[in-house]
Amino acid sequence: MSRFAGTNTRPGRRAVRAVRPVWPSTCTKTRRPKTEPVRHTTLLWIDDFKLGLEMYKGMFEDLGCRVLTASTGEAGVRLATRHAVDLVVTDYEMPDMDGAEVAASVKAHKPEIPVILFSGSTLVPLRTRQLVDACCDKAASRGELLGTVRSLLQKKRTRALQPAPVPQASDHQQPDHQQSTVA
Repeated sequence: MSRFAGTNTRPGRRAVRAVRPVWPSTCTKTRRPKTEPVRHTTLLWIDDFKLGLEMYKGMFEDLGCRVLTASTGEAGVRLATRHAVDLVVTDYEMPDMDGAEVAASVKAHKPEIPVILFSGSTLVPLRTRQLVDACCDKAASRGELLGTVRSLLQKKRTRALQPAPVPQASDHQQPDHQQSTVA
């Protein structure tokens, strides 16, 4: 019999102790909400690289997203205007429309939709970076991309839950040319 509870010993072998995870049981509870902002959302993924498009579509569908895809910028903008989309991910370098043009078109139609520029290019101009809500490098980890998507979806939901600003009494002043006259 072994001196350690839960060990496995074989004749001629050293006793090996069973290893249990050291994190607290609440760890699973703290990890679970991270997937919630992704579930039940609709993403629009625009990229001319079809293999990558299918890979990321599968990845986000496995997380519970509905993923619309487009292999051209024009088709992506059409999808964004016709469907309820929670977030757009677009490549930067595409033949018909680049990511800056896609972002500008999407924001012109639906400014509340966050846009992520997902590119392997290191030559993204500052003006383009200012058009989008976030930039992710294609060479970065999937976790970084997923974290950016979660963060932007959470910000969008937080903004949607905030009440509209209440007009102040000073907002209702009459212009000078509309003053009433007493007869």
